[in-house]
Amino acid sequence: MSEATAALPSPLPPAPAKLAGEDGAPHSGLFAGVLGDAGFAELRAPYAPSFLERRLIEKKWQYLFVATHEMMFSLAIIDTGYLASGICAVFDRGSRRLLADENPVLPSISAQIGDAPADGSSARLIGPGLRATIQRAGGRISVRASWGHTDVELELDARESPAPLTAIAPVAGAGRFDFTQKTVLVPAEGEVRCGNATFPVRGELAGLDYTHGFLARETAWRWAFATGRAGARRVAFNFSEGFLQGQGENAIWIDSGPQPAGKISFTFDGAAPLSPWRIRSEDGSVDLVFQPEGYRAQTIDLKLILSKYLQPFGTFSGRLNGVQLDGLAGVAEDHAARW
Repeated sequence: MSEATAALPSPLPPAPAKLAGEDGAPHSGLFAGVLGDAGFAELRAPYAPSFLERRLIEKKWQYLFVATHEMMFSLAIIDTGYLASGICAVFDRGSRRLLADENPVLPSISAQIGDAPADGSSARLIGPGLRATIQRAGGRISVRASWGHTDVELELDARESPAPLTAIAPVAGAGRFDFTQKTVLVPAEGEVRCGNATFPVRGELAGLDYTHGFLARETAWRWAFATGRAGARRVAFNFSEGFLQGQGENAIWIDSGPQPAGKISFTFDGAAPLSPWRIRSEDGSVDLVFQPEGYRAQTIDLKLILSKYLQPFGTFSGRLNGVQLDGLAGVAEDHAARW
């Protein structure tokens, strides 16, 4: 069974056969499952920039998150077109401190990310003292990283996860849009080693965020992501604000495929990184408090290029479509970029 066929019933329509429609524009909307053809080759103006413009506006990333009772781990491979970057973060929940917090700026050739999060695709980042890969084959996802004093060996089985969310939405600017696939509730096995600490991963439910788009010069978002268990239920969500237009990418999984969540609002104090966040939907079905346990933060200001983010690790409690959450581990982010 592949990622595309592991779906349980969902109120969202199935993902289209192709990203590009007959008119050369991307199919906009929220969908359940995997795009048949996620390539950009059949896009037409204004969604078909010149080679040089595409080099400047095309962005891709693959992000992984998994939490255990002892730690939270995130790994990202990022290709901004003219530069590459990545994230390797290990947060020790016992000591409430980051054991690893890596986010280098590298030449563009350091990152290679496939055009679709499908079987046979991969993402790879190579640089001084680091090598990270995320490889998909046969419904399984293999994650390997050797990064400073952190070593990662994880095997994820997407055949056991519900249908992913596919979101295709316009962003600010003519011809600009984003395609993203969120895969959640993926059983993971392996371990994360950081210095003298070893953190086993034994069936915890991981999540992945694949994003590929022609993005605006000025881009900002608030984001919340969690995947795990609430008692006997398997629950996950992906919420964002300020980034995508249209239906956005807000969705909830409760034991099965993604359900649309509607517009989500974030309230928090960016000057107090460990203070609670409030995350709510317009209809009140989502009403969560996110309590940070620790955080990552970085500002890279190269004048023409800017990246400023706050990314707390913590827990979500409250109401999620009728399910009560009490300390579900996850991550949030406040990010602004000029790229």
